[in-house]
Amino acid sequence: MPVFPSSSQLYTRLKDTIPAVLPWNQGDSSAKGDPRKSVKWIDGFRGIASFLVVLTHLARAWDYNLFSPRDTEDVPPRILQWPILRIPWQGRIGVTIFAFLTGYVCSLKPLKLSRAGDTTAAFTTIAKSAFRRPPRLIFPATIALIISWTVAQFGGFIVANRSDCWWCRYAAPDLEDSLWKEIVRLGHNFLSTWTTGYMAYDDHQWALLPLLQASMLVYILLFVTMFMQFRYRMAVYIGMLLYFHQDAAKDTETFQMQAVYGTLLSDLSYTTALKNWVENHRYARKLITIPLTIAGLLIASYPGEHPEWMPWSNFMFEVSQYIFPPDINVGKRYSALGVDLIIFAIYLSPSTKEFLANRLLLWLGKQSFAVYLIHGTMLRVVLCWMLYGTSGQPWEGGEAGTDDERDWLPLRPPWVVTISIPIWIGLVYLLAAAWTAYVDPFCASMTEKLERAVFEEDENTPLPLPAVSIPMRTT
Repeated sequence: MPVFPSSSQLYTRLKDTIPAVLPWNQGDSSAKGDPRKSVKWIDGFRGIASFLVVLTHLARAWDYNLFSPRDTEDVPPRILQWPILRIPWQGRIGVTIFAFLTGYVCSLKPLKLSRAGDTTAAFTTIAKSAFRRPPRLIFPATIALIISWTVAQFGGFIVANRSDCWWCRYAAPDLEDSLWKEIVRLGHNFLSTWTTGYMAYDDHQWALLPLLQASMLVYILLFVTMFMQFRYRMAVYIGMLLYFHQDAAKDTETFQMQAVYGTLLSDLSYTTALKNWVENHRYARKLITIPLTIAGLLIASYPGEHPEWMPWSNFMFEVSQYIFPPDINVGKRYSALGVDLIIFAIYLSPSTKEFLANRLLLWLGKQSFAVYLIHGTMLRVVLCWMLYGTSGQPWEGGEAGTDDERDWLPLRPPWVVTISIPIWIGLVYLLAAAWTAYVDPFCASMTEKLERAVFEEDENTPLPLPAVSIPMRTT
């Protein structure tokens, strides 16, 4: 009769064979070096994400069929609708990456200080970062709002509202019948941007509020887990990921899950055992990263429209009913899962990180926030002028908000479109570079002045203790 090992022997064998990078096998989780000095790949990755957002909105505006696996149920798919090749055009992936980067970057310095034993400095960093985060988002976003509002008052969106681009008409604002109402509307839009995520003059700002909330989630998470051992912090991260996975709330997978995932990988970046394993196991690392990358790209290819039109996407739709909670956006769920697999593959690949740190991607990453803020207005104003003319005439249609049939302004010939879009992209990045050079430093200066005004002058001076009156004991 064969002799089977006991449960304790099985556990010992498993524990000895599991790579040392796993949290429960961390004998020494001390930091080795500062990973902030080698995270340039983050900026390159951010640059790719912002460029994908621009491509997505171009496809949404003038080739929405790319969001489906084929144009109609009876025609073969185009090359750009194939799995993997469809990712840049169908959307969802760019904002998901931004949320991950929020969690990763916000966690780096506090975790470094915490691991070094300087918890006081770590708490100070969290407090200051949490204070700076709202104005660093709100100041530039408000400037972009005012610019878009001003352009609207001078009729900049008229062409977009009369074009044959349904999405341009949907996203371009219609003006009120008086300037006073427009001024009041401007104030309402500022409030709604940071309360409900709605902004009539540039609807791309919808993501700023959940990104701000995701950063605050990260700061709270860091605060709560500051004194935990590494293995228990990892358990908290994984528990939160599982919690948000079963949460059917809107955009949970896009923001909350990605912020926690970024914090988890940021914490792992200070782990000596993981660094040593990545450096010393080149072929084993490739055996993990290559399948992860392919799987992530395939999963992120799930179409946002009509998945039932192709067998591969219909199969993913049927599987989604078993792995995701009901009544959720299946496309966003698959995109988040695919992006997470791709990110982990990049995380384990020094060569990929080196590629992402090249000068072009770093420059694109530097302009990423500015591109996000200005490209929507540029698309519905400048690009629409290039593709439809600047006057919006001749025009015989009714109001853009009605559903009656009419002759919208037609798109110019294909050669004009082919020339105009690259020129427009160049203009977007040129203006973004100017924004980064002038507007961002101004907003940073305003934030710094606000910080100096409200913070304690001498942070090292302990707060005075309140006077306590001790009652006399009477007999």
